[in-house]
Amino acid sequence: MVNTVQADDAASTATSSGAAQPSGSGPDPSPRVESSAPLLLCSAAFAGSVTAAACRPAGELRPVTPRELGSAVATRRPGRACVVLLDEHLLGDDGRVELQPVGPTRLISLLPSSAAEVMQQRFGDALSAILSPEPGAAALLVAIRTALRDAAADDRLHALEAERRRLAGEITKLNRIGIALSTERDQERLLNFILTTARDFTCSDAGSLYIVEKDASGNKRLRFNNSQNDSLPHLELVKFAIPVSKSTLAGYVAVTGEPVNIPDAYLLDPKAEYSFNPAFDQRTGYRTRSMLVLPMKNQDDQVIGVLQLINRKISRTATLTAADIDNVVLPYDDAALELTLSLASQTAISLTNTQLFEGLKDSLVELKQTQAQLVQGEKLASLGQLTAGVAHEINNPLAFSRNNTHLAHERVLKVSRRLAVQRWLDAGSGGDPQARVTAARAILDKLKEDKDIGSDAKDVIADLGSMPAPKQLELLKMFFSYVSQSREQKEGSIDEVLARTQKVLEECFIGLDRMAEIVLGLRNFARLDEAQFQNADIDEGIRQTLMILSNNARDKGVKLTSDLTLTRPYACFPAKLNQVVLNLVNNAIDATPRGGEVHVDTRVNGPWVEIAVRDNGEGISDANISKIFDPFFTTKPVGKGTGLGLSISYRIVMEHQGTIAVTRNETAGVTFLIRIPTEPKDPGTRTEGAAKAAESP
Repeated sequence: MVNTVQADDAASTATSSGAAQPSGSGPDPSPRVESSAPLLLCSAAFAGSVTAAACRPAGELRPVTPRELGSAVATRRPGRACVVLLDEHLLGDDGRVELQPVGPTRLISLLPSSAAEVMQQRFGDALSAILSPEPGAAALLVAIRTALRDAAADDRLHALEAERRRLAGEITKLNRIGIALSTERDQERLLNFILTTARDFTCSDAGSLYIVEKDASGNKRLRFNNSQNDSLPHLELVKFAIPVSKSTLAGYVAVTGEPVNIPDAYLLDPKAEYSFNPAFDQRTGYRTRSMLVLPMKNQDDQVIGVLQLINRKISRTATLTAADIDNVVLPYDDAALELTLSLASQTAISLTNTQLFEGLKDSLVELKQTQAQLVQGEKLASLGQLTAGVAHEINNPLAFSRNNTHLAHERVLKVSRRLAVQRWLDAGSGGDPQARVTAARAILDKLKEDKDIGSDAKDVIADLGSMPAPKQLELLKMFFSYVSQSREQKEGSIDEVLARTQKVLEECFIGLDRMAEIVLGLRNFARLDEAQFQNADIDEGIRQTLMILSNNARDKGVKLTSDLTLTRPYACFPAKLNQVVLNLVNNAIDATPRGGEVHVDTRVNGPWVEIAVRDNGEGISDANISKIFDPFFTTKPVGKGTGLGLSISYRIVMEHQGTIAVTRNETAGVTFLIRIPTEPKDPGTRTEGAAKAAESP
């Protein structure tokens, strides 16, 4: 429900202005109203004939001369159906007709057969019927009614196409705005952009924005955040907060979630729950009249802000003064309400997404910090169970999101095919017939993909091969008309199909949001590792790790070998380093076919301790090799891998001030090479600069 009265509190008035409907205009002289009955144009000779009397019930019979014919057609009331009864008396001296049919105009030939053929070639589909020069009254009346129906249908089609183009233009604008909203991450710039855009859409002189926030006690309040005013461009913005209450205009909209449209802020309904505070107008000399106040609802239908537009002007560039406010300011209409309401919703969603994006960045930082915690034995055991459950939970929303995406794609293809058919029909029979046949064949190729009419399209393609061009066009027109009508009956209008498609996509968003919630829940799983940085026998830890994995290797028919050559302990996190080796070797076993080999060796290479894990398995593709250290990335089947092992391994190696890299072997498989410094600094005391330096190879 949209309220048609409006009130404003002192806060909202400080950034708004008002407007009223123009008043004081006297009554205009009433113009002659043209009849809405169909117009039948004929010659004076026909109008005096006996047959003419039978035509009069079908519409207004108006005799014209050959010179008047074209003007009579062109100057009739727009949308008024017109039929020209074309006989020899409406031909010019040169035997031609001075006429260019426009809009819902149809012709009925009452000419001799030879002249009628010429008219058919010239006027095409506009010529509805060819009768004898002296037709029977009944036959003529049937032809007139048929022509009028064709003219009315053609007029309706043109009107619908014009409306479609208008709506498509608005959708294009909103889409462009949506793209801009989705890419802007700075909240202040985003709010200023939306306020400017809304004012441009509605030609508003002023506007303001309130943001819903919570105070220290958790109570909601409205923060006056942005203001624009063309009449007072140097007005200083003072941000303040007011309680969310129905007594103020912005508060009322925030509480109810309903837009409010006020033609004149000084003429409010006495029964309204809110009131208008004229203090700002009195202080600045401004005059607030028309107002449009809209809730900014996000995807969860929550009001996160209020958009207020003031004084809709006759044009965006019009100057508003107190003297000419009646002539410049208009009330806000339904079109402005719908557009700005959609814009406000897009803004709310964008603001919510921006907040989620900032939260996601924080969550990613936390996630990177928690990866190392997963190396503890009990946590790793729990991780397997946890991720199996996560995979199961994600599978359901992923499945219906994927299915809905395919369904939306199929509907978009159907709409594309219907539009192609309609455009071909709208083009009429003008132009090169062969070119129209060629264009129609391209459309038929698309229709072959439609499971409902694909076989019919193939039959039409087969029939076209044995027909001359005129017959081909006739067949194509009949088939495309059938396609257009049958699709309309079965699927509804194109706008209805697009509306259903939008609903399907909205359901996809629900599934994606659910998956995002599940993934973000993993950040709470682990805690900081309490292992100590100490000197440890790295080779011994690797031996123990390989022993743990030996049973798994035997079960899969993979041979585990090692060449461990370190001669002394080195400083490290021993448990974490063992976890890295465990992850790498376990992955290598899974990737190696039965009868293959996984080999681990250690050595000292200058200032580095190097640990290499090599296999002769299936290797890693070019597409995946750059992503293997990303969190949750895995090439294993669902339920067989977490996608966290290599990411955790990478984090652990970074904690050791080392590097980890992967290369393809010359024959088969890959080699992971870990390098940690032989003389590292304690991670608890090293400087940030040293930490960054240690991360470079």
